[in-house]
Amino acid sequence: MPGRLTGKAGKLLSSAGGAVAVQFVTAGGSLVVQSLAARTLGASGYGAYALFFAVLVMITSVQTSFVGDTLTVYDRFDPKVRGALLWSVAGTVAAGAAVGAVVSVAMGLAGAAGTALFALLVALWLLNETGRRIFTARMEFWRLTLNDASYLVVTLATLGTAVGAGVDGSVELLLGAMCVGCVASVGLARLRLPAEEYAGAPLRGTALREILGFAWWRSVQAGVRPGALLLARIMIAAFASTAALAGVEAARLLLAPAMTFVNGAGWFLLGDFAKAEREGTPMPVRSALRACGLMAGIALVLSLGGIVLVDWLGPVVTGGSFDVDRTALAGWGLYAVCFACTLPLASLATARKKSRMVFAVRGVESAVGLLVLLVLLAAAPRHAALAPYCLGGGGLVSAALLWFLLRRGDPRPAGAPEASGTTEKAPVYGVSG
Repeated sequence: MPGRLTGKAGKLLSSAGGAVAVQFVTAGGSLVVQSLAARTLGASGYGAYALFFAVLVMITSVQTSFVGDTLTVYDRFDPKVRGALLWSVAGTVAAGAAVGAVVSVAMGLAGAAGTALFALLVALWLLNETGRRIFTARMEFWRLTLNDASYLVVTLATLGTAVGAGVDGSVELLLGAMCVGCVASVGLARLRLPAEEYAGAPLRGTALREILGFAWWRSVQAGVRPGALLLARIMIAAFASTAALAGVEAARLLLAPAMTFVNGAGWFLLGDFAKAEREGTPMPVRSALRACGLMAGIALVLSLGGIVLVDWLGPVVTGGSFDVDRTALAGWGLYAVCFACTLPLASLATARKKSRMVFAVRGVESAVGLLVLLVLLAAAPRHAALAPYCLGGGGLVSAALLWFLLRRGDPRPAGAPEASGTTEKAPVYGVSG
């Protein structure tokens, strides 16, 4: 028995390490591409690119929660669930590309060619993200790192080849190179995942209606944070300038390792919590609290590292074309720590299929933060650097509220009497038990 427990613990530790490692590969690739944008496009050009990227992250967060978290929590091999997933992938990819094009035109970020490239990038990115979430559902995080690395290598190779051929640096060039990188990663995932993951299913009589209650609220919930970031960026660009936005975004890039770690740990925790729920051994809220403390401590150390090294790392990121906003830099550190305090509890709530509750808590937090930021920016554009403080400060309140709500649904100790009328059992379609 001890050997079996040790083996299981080792496997969980390896999965957790892989989940964090893959996030660092993904974020590292994003950091390299965004740093190239900052160095070659200047403050205004990078500000426009940052808005494009924020829209892409927002769309991806909604889609991957709608599709990817359903893959993780539900039995994706149940024919009815699988049929619903096929409809979901097709619908969200088409809708995402359309939304990307509309936002590009509405915000005036690029011409016709840039808008078309961005719409194509959104579609390819969502297909790639679907493959990534299949790896995640299989808890094969280390294998996923190869796919993410292929995206980075091909994207950088495409950029290098184009620049070597005399093509001028532009937003359109960056979008096109990212499209090529996505094609490579999608193709590699198709070759490396087993055939059963790509098997078809009947498209009639699916469980689409049954999973919509979970997937809709989960995607809306997951879109709250990136949506708030997008709105904050739009406010900064409107009240101040894209150059001011560039300084705030550069500060966020310097603290990307902290937020990357938190995201990676969150991926693992959701899979682990969901697996425990399916196996009938649900995790208590104290497990999420321990994860909160550990993740917040690591996020704090990583954030302090970025703050201390700003004089050295800042010019590396910006190429000296503009300055990192130091007020925003400390704010992003606060944001990362508060995010780490909230995410494990939100993951546990999602595994318990309480996405609506998480949406309500996070929605109020983000709405209050955006309202405060709006008032500050209307008073003076120089308050743009306070955006991360406004968006992150409420995280501790949200964490406390989630803890209070979740502890009421904690699993009872073995042999404990069950209180009458307090157990709520919602029907869940297709969840493997």
